[in-house]
Amino acid sequence: MVSSSSLLNCAVCENQLVQPITLSCGFTVCLACLPSKSLLEGYSFVCPVAECTRESHLFGPDLFLDYTIEQVIKEDFINITTMDDSVYNSATTALQCSIGNHLLEHPVTNHCGHTFCKVCLLQYKILNDSCNKCQKRLPSYQFIQKQTPNLLLNNLINIFNGIPLFKNIELARANQISNVTISFSKLNQFSYKNIPIYLSDFAVLPSQKLRIPIYTEQSRLLFQKALIICKEYQCLCLGIVNKDKTNKKGRFGTMVKVTAIEQRANDMLVSVVGMDRFKVVGVNKEAEEFIAADLDMQFESYQDLGNITTISQHWTEHKILSPPASPKCDKVAIASAISPLSSPPHSDGSPKPIYEFLPSSSPIKLSNAIYNFISELAHSTPSISFCSTVEGLLGPVWLDSVQGLHGPLPAAENPVAMCWWAAVVLPVSNSDRYHLLETISLEERLSIILSWINDLKSQWGNCRRTAISSASKVGL
Repeated sequence: MVSSSSLLNCAVCENQLVQPITLSCGFTVCLACLPSKSLLEGYSFVCPVAECTRESHLFGPDLFLDYTIEQVIKEDFINITTMDDSVYNSATTALQCSIGNHLLEHPVTNHCGHTFCKVCLLQYKILNDSCNKCQKRLPSYQFIQKQTPNLLLNNLINIFNGIPLFKNIELARANQISNVTISFSKLNQFSYKNIPIYLSDFAVLPSQKLRIPIYTEQSRLLFQKALIICKEYQCLCLGIVNKDKTNKKGRFGTMVKVTAIEQRANDMLVSVVGMDRFKVVGVNKEAEEFIAADLDMQFESYQDLGNITTISQHWTEHKILSPPASPKCDKVAIASAISPLSSPPHSDGSPKPIYEFLPSSSPIKLSNAIYNFISELAHSTPSISFCSTVEGLLGPVWLDSVQGLHGPLPAAENPVAMCWWAAVVLPVSNSDRYHLLETISLEERLSIILSWINDLKSQWGNCRRTAISSASKVGL
């Protein structure tokens, strides 16, 4: 049915696999094609596969045989042309995820040699630290999240999915680990019923990174039950809405991706990043810390996103970046308390919003205005300000700090990413951020951010005049 002459070949010697080992880069090789054990015990590992592009690998010296591929080779069902119970049982047994009890999807292989669906393993890892087949220690959550699929098994499953003879294998999909799934594609379903939603004390924005502490076993179990699967990006997600004393219906929130989990004794620290917004259209159940709600996803316009979307990456992860070059300084210069700020110049009178000066209020022009403001701050002389509300808000140290926390400054030509990045780093109130979250038009959102910037400039000007006036009164 499928020729094993090429499918089951070693990625190094290109011969039929013998004692297959699947590396964390996704390639499968013969045990004899690995570097010597003494090299595996060292601090560096040169992958024997020429096509490998991974910078790091999870490796031994104790690397174990790939159990699933061994079964495929042993049973040899891929060369059988007639389907019967024996062949069917062999295929479903060999290609089954023992966590979700269904046919493997996006299979990842641990260093212990056992293979699971990626999202099944991610969810299993939250409450378990050992492989359910051999009890060997599992990799970290963040390593699994970045794990490359087992390329051989992935190709094999894709081939089976296109062969009518094996369509019955779909019956093996018995128990999904979660029946709650979501899509971040506008072309797919965007209305969802009875979705578990976390309630937070502040508004979470798209592309925002944050950590959620979980202290009790009950909270950990609740967290696991609230997880939502996104198959497009092979990740686990949570819906988060800002708490409000009134009815939650009509509130806007953000679907976040779980990127890492850090276990600390009985506590757990969950790292997430904001993806897309949603609106609560109905509340079915309400408790102190969560609700079960019907929601509509609020996707960014394809026109606003331009050409940055790809099949494998969400727009928040797309790398079109052009941060301003920070000037190099060996020492941090300290400006005197009455020195003029090196921020954008202040003009007397009540300044108009920045966007009113633009010849056209297109998102790209508005994004460029925000980019130029951030760039000016990044090139300002580092100083200790006389005003505590803006102290440390100038210079390359500030830019380096916020980029370390929130990711690189997006390119000005990426107005969607610029909108949310600026909203996270600028010193504004939670109510201001929520107002931005519920504003649908990108152009309006960018205009709101420019009005924040205009207010900040005005505040800096007032602080400067107050400082100069105070200094003159004491004869400085």
